[in-house]
Amino acid sequence: MIEDHAGPIDADDALSRSVDPFLEAKLHHPLVREDWVDRARLRIQLDDASKRPVVLISAAAGYGKTTLVAQWLAGGQSERRAAWVSLDAGDNDPGRLWTHICTALERAGCVMDGGAADRLVSANINGLRERVLPGIVNALAAVPDDIFILLDDFHFVSDAKCHGQVEFLIENLPARAHLVIITRADPGLRLGRLRASGSVAEIRARDLSFDDLEASQMMALEQVPLSSEGVTRLVERTEGWPAGIYLARLWLAEKTDPDEAVRQFSGGNRFIGDYLTEEVLSQHAPETREFIVTMSFLERFSAQLCDFVRQTTGSAAILHELERSNLFLIPLDEDRQWFRFHHLFAAVATGELEADHPDRIPELHARAAQWFRDHDHIEDAVHHFLAGGDTAGASALVQMHWMSYVDAGRAATVRGWLDALGTTPTAADPASAVTAAWVAALFGDTENLTHLLMELDEVRDYGPLPDGARSVESAIAMIKGLFGYGGPTEMAHSARRAVELETDGRSPYYALARLALGHTAYVAGDLDAAASLLTTAAYNEVAPDLIQILSLATLSLVEAERGRQQQSGLLARAAMRIVDEKRLRSMPHASLAFTALGQAQAADGNLEAAMDSLEEGLLLRRPQPEQGPWSVLHHLLATARVAIASGRLAQAQELADAAAERVTRFPDGMGEMASRLDAIQGALRERLTEPDLEAPLTGRELDVLRLLQGSLSLHDIGRELFLSANTVKTHTNAVYRKLGAHSRAEAVRLARESRLI
Repeated sequence: MIEDHAGPIDADDALSRSVDPFLEAKLHHPLVREDWVDRARLRIQLDDASKRPVVLISAAAGYGKTTLVAQWLAGGQSERRAAWVSLDAGDNDPGRLWTHICTALERAGCVMDGGAADRLVSANINGLRERVLPGIVNALAAVPDDIFILLDDFHFVSDAKCHGQVEFLIENLPARAHLVIITRADPGLRLGRLRASGSVAEIRARDLSFDDLEASQMMALEQVPLSSEGVTRLVERTEGWPAGIYLARLWLAEKTDPDEAVRQFSGGNRFIGDYLTEEVLSQHAPETREFIVTMSFLERFSAQLCDFVRQTTGSAAILHELERSNLFLIPLDEDRQWFRFHHLFAAVATGELEADHPDRIPELHARAAQWFRDHDHIEDAVHHFLAGGDTAGASALVQMHWMSYVDAGRAATVRGWLDALGTTPTAADPASAVTAAWVAALFGDTENLTHLLMELDEVRDYGPLPDGARSVESAIAMIKGLFGYGGPTEMAHSARRAVELETDGRSPYYALARLALGHTAYVAGDLDAAASLLTTAAYNEVAPDLIQILSLATLSLVEAERGRQQQSGLLARAAMRIVDEKRLRSMPHASLAFTALGQAQAADGNLEAAMDSLEEGLLLRRPQPEQGPWSVLHHLLATARVAIASGRLAQAQELADAAAERVTRFPDGMGEMASRLDAIQGALRERLTEPDLEAPLTGRELDVLRLLQGSLSLHDIGRELFLSANTVKTHTNAVYRKLGAHSRAEAVRLARESRLI
């Protein structure tokens, strides 16, 4: 019990002097209506939340906060003891606030003593915390079951004294007393402290948003024949905002084809627009409204960006207030540095901007683009340059940064930018055409690539380029030398020229040119030259990730062919580490790393894992097999070898046939690649003509065979299997005979190829 410092007074007399004409309405929660959607899942969530001392239900207007609590109160298995107060602006006063709270508690059967009743004496009461609140706490403690104090629209209470008094109540709540705060804005309470102590449960907009089932129920109440697909689209468009879905229902009820209407639904809808304008925008000070309208064109924003765009200061304070007031402001990071507006809210505000200040919009986009560019948010900068009509600014950024996006697996983003920019005459903008040529090469668009390279050949001396290449001639040489669409002869000539031109070791193109020439050396069978060039490329400090991956993977193939299997395995795994660290497993151009890894795993005797790796790499290439002819060819040859070793002869034949089609595609310079294919076809013929086993191996023979893989002598194998040396020798001879082997090593090899071990 908390000590009470006041004597008793007549509460009924006090009530007669203090109750305002609207008190009855303020002390009753809304009655549940038949046309309300049942929020069953949220009632369950609120059941769990109500076990905490404090429940905070905080979301912007129109999220159904009050409706939920009303349903919860009415839907319990037994009637809950509840003291409800609907607050308004007049309750931002300690005397009036606590008068209403105490009156609601009395209506709920919480017997107040004189100390608590003293709250009614004066709106300017002094010492309320010392004289009134202890009496409230004592009265709550005397209630025999759970009691809930429900304060609706708590955002009207902003007075610091009121907040301090509510915190006092929270700190001293008896075990069976609970405070439910329903608000559009987080209250000025020490929520962090409450969270840390586990004293508060929170229900927010993400919880209150309608799901598809609830939206369907909403449509059914008005008999709107909206399909399940239409409901899903409506929920997506409104982000589950209950008021938006309700207003959409009113609109859709007038439509003969609701599904088609939903496709047109946006924040420009008159119901949404009127609601947001009347209930939200018009309620704020001119500066805040100006901020909302001006910033609505941004998909995301921070205080610094807002200050720059508005050419002013103070945006941080406005953002803080908007977040506190839950004004459809959605934080995008845990640090609450970046935000966006609810999409429908932004659409309404943007509509106002377009209607009242259309001439400002290009200028706003230009400022946003400048800020994003200066802070290395390239994608946002390109978007705003394009939105503001500054294609030159957008093009310059694309030319400068395309490689970093491709290197991060974002080649499709670059292609989208180029599509948005449209076709630019090569003579007028060679740098843009070079970027387009790179993208065409990456996506296997050989027709467009051929056209662009022919056009660029007329401006070979242009340079240096924004992306760091020395010249247009150098870019042409690197594209032809790296992708090799023109065959090995052109590929080798172009790669040599690229190495001659790209001599700056601090440029990413230094490594790229040497990767291209190293690869052509491997294709031609010059393994020493290939190893030297690829090592330089792989370990260049400024080489992009993709160049490192391709260099390491190709070098792994080179070392395997040189007979250095251990080094080949290390290189393959180094390439895969970069693939995994940079999350590039879905990037087609990373498939060569899987080629190298699979080949290395097979060399280690792990044929099953090898086939898994190779098949994963092949899946990367399958959707777009023409993205450069060489990686696919290397992959087919490596996979065919492993398939033969694994006994998958039919698959090996298919792979060899596919490789042969590619080898014969180019008439010149394919001698070494043809020799590699011939070796595979020869091994395949040998396996296809081998006789079957005379008889299956017995269990004991398989045990001996497994131990033959190691270095144990026959005597040691006998001790391991508890057999005599003569018995082991008999089993060994049987294994040799059945496998057609003449030595221990040959028996192990044949057994592995037959997948017996």
